[in-house]
Amino acid sequence: MGSVMLTAAEAASLSGVDVVGSDGAAVGRVRDVYLMDRDRSIAALGVTRGRLSTTTVLVPAAVVLEETLRPHTGEHEHTAPIRLSVPARAARAAEQPPATGHLSPADLRRAELALRPAGSEEAPQG
Repeated sequence: MGSVMLTAAEAASLSGVDVVGSDGAAVGRVRDVYLMDRDRSIAALGVTRGRLSTTTVLVPAAVVLEETLRPHTGEHEHTAPIRLSVPARAARAAEQPPATGHLSPADLRRAELALRPAGSEEAPQG
């Protein structure tokens, strides 16, 4: 994924948006948006796995399909889910975000590596 920079309002608008895997199966809903300090681009999403679940997983921006992050032209809210380049099953088993609410570069890299395709040396590309 390239760098998608968001205003505070745009980042806040992602809260509650459905997230689906590459297979079309549900992962959960956006709970948190982690932004890079240097340019406010998206680093990762915190996704709650179910409506009543307290489990949140960390979905790195590298597996988010960029074109699904913004509402369709003329709309102010998301009506379509955010899509990932990995299956929902893999995303639901992803790392949990740090308890501090701050995502370090090491946390992000670990989350990216956990979702890389089997046998791949590189983090997944969105």
